[in-house]
This record gives sequence, C-alpha cells and structure tokens, in this order.
Amino acid sequence: LTIVTPSNWLAQRASASSLLRDFRVEVIHHGLDTTIFKPIEQRLAREKLNLPQDNVYVLFGATKATSDLRKGFHLLEPALQLLSRTEWQDRLETVIFGADEPMNAPNLGFKSHYLGRLDDDFSVVLAYSAADVTIVPSLYEAFGQTAFESLACGTPVVAFNTTGLKDIVEHQQNGYLARPYEVEDLAKGIAWVLEDKERLKKLCERAREKVEQEFNLELQAKNYLSLFKEVSISSTIYD
Repeated sequence: LTIVTPSNWLAQRASASSLLRDFRVEVIHHGLDTTIFKPIEQRLAREKLNLPQDNVYVLFGATKATSDLRKGFHLLEPALQLLSRTEWQDRLETVIFGADEPMNAPNLGFKSHYLGRLDDDFSVVLAYSAADVTIVPSLYEAFGQTAFESLACGTPVVAFNTTGLKDIVEHQQNGYLARPYEVEDLAKGIAWVLEDKERLKKLCERAREKVEQEFNLELQAKNYLSLFKEVSISSTIYD
C-alpha cells in the first residue's frame, strides 16, 4: 500500500500515525487548470462584480465562509478590526464569497461586500482577480484549494504558517505566512502585502509563476504516472 497526500504536512501526519506509519507515503500536489484559473484584468473583474474601481480589496472565501470554525473567520475578524484603527481605516474594503450577508453582520471595521455562494469557476476567478490580496486564515488545510486558486489568478495570499498552506504560500515571495493563529501578525501580513505597490506587483507575478511551475495538471499527472509505473514494476518483481 502506497499513501499519496497533497501536502508535506499531511504526509508527515500520515507517517506519524499508528495506522499508516509502516507504509510508504508520497506527496503529489494537486493540479489546477491554469487555462481557467488565470488573471483577469482587475478593472474588468470589478466591473463584473459591481465593485467600485478605486478601492483596495481584501478577499476571504470558503464554503460556509463565516460559520465553519476551521476556516478561521473568527481570527480574520479581529485582524481586520486592528487594521481599521490604523492608516488603512479609509483605504480598505472586504469581499467575502461562500456566504450571504448574515442578518447581524459582524463589524469588520471596513465596508463589506458579500458575494454569496459562487457556483461556477468564472465567478470565482472574477473574485480573485478583483481583489488585491486573499486571506486564508484556516486552522487546518490538507492542501489549500482557495490559496492556490488565488495564486493562479495572480493574487497574493496571506495565511498562517501551518498545515498544507506552507507548500503553497512562500513567505514574502507570493504572500505572507503569519505566525500560527496570531491575529496581530495576520494584520501585519495584510498591511505588508498592500503597502508597497511595486512589491505587490512582484508578489502577483510570483503568485502566478508558482502555480504554473508546481501546481499544473500536467505535472500532477506525470507524478502519478511515474508512481504507478514504479509501484507496478515493484509489484511484478515481488510476485
């Protein structure tokens, strides 16, 4: 039996488990169709989503975005409130997908745009492309689908330096990895990504490059094919 996981963190967890520690564990990252998940001109994306053009947007999204504890909305909320008491007070707005605006919407310190559930890839790509930075404050991610979709669309990611996200986000290269579950550092990371326009441009370029080089479908298929051939040969020799 050969165990395949999408991230190094999950491979380490499998290797340490009493159930799987005696088996071979390999890492093959998920792939993404980069002909679908790709940057759209920001002005066009904002126009399609009816977002004002000249604002700075922080994006957060997940299935049950505001109610699933694992997705970390309860940590994003105080981080944004910290930023709202700084020079970013009148410069940021938030965009949230995966949830409708609640009856008693939380005070994030900034104007919030709720996009609801997005059921097609194009709408998701528009959301990533319209934003200046995507926040993935998850407590746990086996891999980090939202993070690498955002990078594919050329939008940097701020996340905690933990679990599968460490394979996707390169600290200060295509985003920012905050110290795990420290709200202050999460806020610092958001500001760091946004405060220098030239640096932000480079982060966006590296975001796309990362996915093209490491998370494309062809590479995923090649890695699985290589593993299947190796396992098949080993099995034949053993038989």
